Amino acid sequence: MATNRQSLRFGVLLAAGIFLVVPDLLGQNIGRIIPTNEVVLTGYGTVGWTGRTEGDKANEFTASVSPVFLWQFQDRVLFEAEFEFALQEGVTETGLEYAQIDFIASDNVVLVAGKFLLPFGIFGPELHPTWINKFPTSPPLYGHHVSEFGAEPLLPILADVGVAGQLALTSGRVRFGFNAYATNGPSTDDAGVPLPELELPASSSDNNTDKAFGGRIDFQLPPFIRVNVSGYNGDYDDQNTLDFTTWSVATVVRLAGVEIVGEYIQTRQEVEELTGISTFKRDGLWAQASYRIGPWEPVLRWTQIFQSDLNGVIQDEGAWQAGFGLDYWFGPSVAVMGGYEINRERGVEIDNDRIVVHVAFGF
Repeated sequence: MATNRQSLRFGVLLAAGIFLVVPDLLGQNIGRIIPTNEVVLTGYGTVGWTGRTEGDKANEFTASVSPVFLWQFQDRVLFEAEFEFALQEGVTETGLEYAQIDFIASDNVVLVAGKFLLPFGIFGPELHPTWINKFPTSPPLYGHHVSEFGAEPLLPILADVGVAGQLALTSGRVRFGFNAYATNGPSTDDAGVPLPELELPASSSDNNTDKAFGGRIDFQLPPFIRVNVSGYNGDYDDQNTLDFTTWSVATVVRLAGVEIVGEYIQTRQEVEELTGISTFKRDGLWAQASYRIGPWEPVLRWTQIFQSDLNGVIQDEGAWQAGFGLDYWFGPSVAVMGGYEINRERGVEIDNDRIVVHVAFGF
């Protein structure tokens, strides 16, 4: 359980690091701190169609665009931001995916401040853009990009406001990466409810005096295999007494045109009961395999959310999804992706099997 003293110690250490490290690094390059004003516009967009094969829900067309702005102030200081514009029920919704300042302290160290995608797992920080994700929907473990399922997702794509540090090391062909961050963290508006609904918003405000802390350790043997382990913890109630903790193990394997991606996630939410503090536990996994044959790429994906329990008492039976997809690549960043999803929730009759087709393009 985090305390105010831990947050205070972290703030003191962070401030000391900034005052000791940054002036020295800037002093080494004082003659080079001249704005270059180099700006790049990039990003990605998607147009698509979703049709349900069961139930009475209508099929629908969708469209979205996510421009990414990159600005280089000088050699060591970069700014990047991504916006999202999407049609939702006839209304254009806008969102700020991230807006961060990157300070390149050395060839191996990068400091980050602002709103950023948390280095948690592999899908959220690296694979979720629609032209990079090889299936036309997100794994149902995450609530993002037209994912639909019988059970509630475990997590959103994690993003928050705070500070982070990245360290990269190389030993021969092996690469190691270390990420650590502190952000505002989770919260809830359901104080006093037996099982409060958790919110993981990327907000510039916080409902308590604690901060969330997390990190990720990467191991890579390019281009064949990559494995990372991630963890995240923070208080979510306004009294700093209830924790939310999540961790994941993810891997990517590439060999002879075959790509296999997989991730296991577990979440633990402390809940206050009359008998004391109990733990609401959920977990799940997703795995995806694809094989490139010229411009064609068949894709298979399996997602499963296991049964959840509160202090040993089962709350729901879980659900699974089988996905079958086929992509056609017009170029390195433009593809037509089609997929068919079979969705099943244990103990509940659901009618949301569906076909999803979209054109995704990076620019």
